[in-house]
Amino acid sequence: MGAKRGTARVAGGGVRARAAIALVPFVVAGLVAGCDDGKIVVGPPVDAWEWTALGGPDAPTPALVGNHETLVVVGGDLLLGTAEGVWRRPLAGSAQWARAGLGGFSVHALAVTADGGRIIAAGTDPEDDAAPTVWYSTSGGTDWVPAAVWPRGAPGGPEAGLSFPFYTLEPDPADENVVYGGLDADSIAVTVDGGATWVLANGAESPNFGDPCVPHRPKGANVLLQGCELPLDTAWLGALDVNEQDRFALTGFRFVFGYPNLVELGNRRINSIVAPPARANRILVGVEGGLVELTSKSGSWSSAADVDARWIYRSESDTRHRPYAYIRAIAPLGDSGRPVLFGGTVNGENEVLSLFEENGGIVRRIDAPFALEDPRVEQAVRLDADDVLIVISDVTPGGRRTSKVYRLRRD
Repeated sequence: MGAKRGTARVAGGGVRARAAIALVPFVVAGLVAGCDDGKIVVGPPVDAWEWTALGGPDAPTPALVGNHETLVVVGGDLLLGTAEGVWRRPLAGSAQWARAGLGGFSVHALAVTADGGRIIAAGTDPEDDAAPTVWYSTSGGTDWVPAAVWPRGAPGGPEAGLSFPFYTLEPDPADENVVYGGLDADSIAVTVDGGATWVLANGAESPNFGDPCVPHRPKGANVLLQGCELPLDTAWLGALDVNEQDRFALTGFRFVFGYPNLVELGNRRINSIVAPPARANRILVGVEGGLVELTSKSGSWSSAADVDARWIYRSESDTRHRPYAYIRAIAPLGDSGRPVLFGGTVNGENEVLSLFEENGGIVRRIDAPFALEDPRVEQAVRLDADDVLIVISDVTPGGRRTSKVYRLRRD
């Protein structure tokens, strides 16, 4: 062993509801002030969403979260990572959550490979610093195999034998065997055999120091994007070239948004990156206090001059109706990225639910049809244009934070 290091019902019960630095604002009676390139618009009440509670396991929400990706959909099942392993339940019906392996591990990231054939899980063993930090399943999550090789401290060094944790997982969209793992700062580990072995990119022996970046592998270009606040209070999106002949070499780094332009992002930490279903040259980036749409004009993410930016939501100060939320969850409803459902958490106690919808340049906040104590919107998964899974964590009366899954649909 290593060293230790309000009260309306929800549908299904069944009521239809209407519904690395800084934080976000809003307006009148359940309406949210929209934000598009800095212009504030107030819209009428949002169209009705039907909330269906899919529940959650009685297990703590993992604390170590990078790109907030604890939920995946595999076939007709949901798999959810928790601080007490992986749990499963069917998407349809009313079955309870059941354990699905990796008990004793805190699992904070799940990802499905490009062909759907493997699930990758990242986590930590709270009792053993030398334990594996990544696993894979070829059985839809029925059983899990620890990686044979994963990033660890080199023999003879100050961190000899210690396992380095993954924060994020990013499957390659074109090769089912390749997955990128984000570690501390801008460090990347790569697997080319579906998660069995992992090697740090560019010959690195250990991760760099700093808050973890968010990697994203776009479909339309051989690049790996990284959203970072590195060093502290310096936010940026960068691009690295992917070499199909040598996946462990990531070269040609360039800034494409934010630093060295200190006005574009300032110190707004990047928390999540999602691509629309039908725009290979576009991403939606959730940041501290906002959501920004970035489009590469050439599709290659070649430089800052190649990227057009458009703010969907931006807050300068924290108010009840327009929270300064760190945007963790993004679900594009439209094929090109808009409308979009998105949400997150403020840096502190959440007095309101930071869940928003943008449609036609107007952003509105969506309230849940049930009481919440200190809700964080952790993740959003698009099933269809008006069919989204939302993971919300909240504190129990005993002070423990747990996650529950909700399905939001409308006609």
